[in-house]
Amino acid sequence: MKSILKYILFTGIRDRLYIGLFITLIVAFSISIFLGSTALVEQQQMTAAYIAGSSRAILTIGMILFVCLSINRAFENKEVEFIISKSISREQFILGYLAGFFLAAFLIFIPFVGAILIVVKANKFGLLIWSVSLLAELLIMISFALLASLILKNSFSAIMASFGFYILSRMMGMFVLAIELPQNIAATKDHILATTLKFLSALFPRLDLFGQSSWLNYGITSTDNLDIIFWQAGIYIPLMIFMAFHDFKKKQF
Repeated sequence: MKSILKYILFTGIRDRLYIGLFITLIVAFSISIFLGSTALVEQQQMTAAYIAGSSRAILTIGMILFVCLSINRAFENKEVEFIISKSISREQFILGYLAGFFLAAFLIFIPFVGAILIVVKANKFGLLIWSVSLLAELLIMISFALLASLILKNSFSAIMASFGFYILSRMMGMFVLAIELPQNIAATKDHILATTLKFLSALFPRLDLFGQSSWLNYGITSTDNLDIIFWQAGIYIPLMIFMAFHDFKKKQF
């Protein structure tokens, strides 16, 4: 397990993951500060919203690419066969890789939150909840990217599947609003669409509720969404880990 953790962290250094994400985040911070300064009112609040939105997408996309490309390279270079030939179970292999990816994300996440605390005069408790929810979102996406990489065995397919999962999960709020349209407006075809959207809303997490920019500016006004966030993180992460266990056990090397 420790050797896998070290290997993942070393891979992040070798692939310039940390440097690349830090440079991209610096550019995003700079553009966000510039755009926020152009606002006529609430410049600080606009800056916080731009920083939160852009940085959230950058971190998620960066970790998806890192996970999918790392797993694909491990299969192509026969690293997976070499590791499981040692005295390590397949479950430990999955957990070791997940822990390594989680740790890599956490090492990037800590200075990022510190930079927000310095640059933006954010609500302290709102920043804490925003950070925890964003970290939970990253863990969900890392778990799904690992699962997609194991199932598809192709980096491009796994990346596109992860992006699709992320986009649909971020749009789930719009889907739920569409379901709740008044019935006298909906036609027959809209009933079919509503049924489809209900099915999708049951399968995908509500990532639109995670990491809300308003928390940085105005703090937490309602705890209803927090229950959904932590329940979904507690359900989806273990579920995808057990799915990865099941899929990896069936693979023949």
